[in-house]
Order: sequence, then structure tokens, then C-alpha cells
Amino acid sequence: MKPFFIDYPQEKIAEHQHAYRCAYCKIPTTVIFGLIENHDEACQYRQQQSKWVQLEAKLKPHHAHFDEPHADEVD
Repeated sequence: MKPFFIDYPQEKIAEHQHAYRCAYCKIPTTVIFGLIENHDEACQYRQQQSKWVQLEAKLKPHHAHFDEPHADEVD
């Protein structure tokens, strides 16, 4: 499941009563739909979040399949 991002700065779309868009790339929230890749490639928010996601992935410990304990193993 992909991460869901809704913490980006939003601004109201003047022509619509209940419509908002990203304050950086101006793409409507209904198009972004919480996905970082739906922001414009040059969007400041997308670039910032992409760096954090990459850093987080590097810091996560990696377990190979054979390192995982199995229920059928006996001590």
C-alpha cells in the first residue's frame, strides 16, 4: 500500500465553493488524491517528501527472507 500524503499546504480555488489545490503546484486535491506522485514533478512539496521517503527507506533495517524466523522451525 502506498503512503497517503495530505499534509501539504492547500489553498482554496476561488471559482469553486469547496475545492482546494496544492499551494505549490496548483493541482487540485481531487487530482492529487493523497498520492505524492500526483503532484507536479517540480512541486516543492513533492521534492521534499520524496527526499524524506528515500532517507527513511535507507534507514529501515533490511531483513532477507532467510533471516526471518519460521513457525515450523524447532529450537
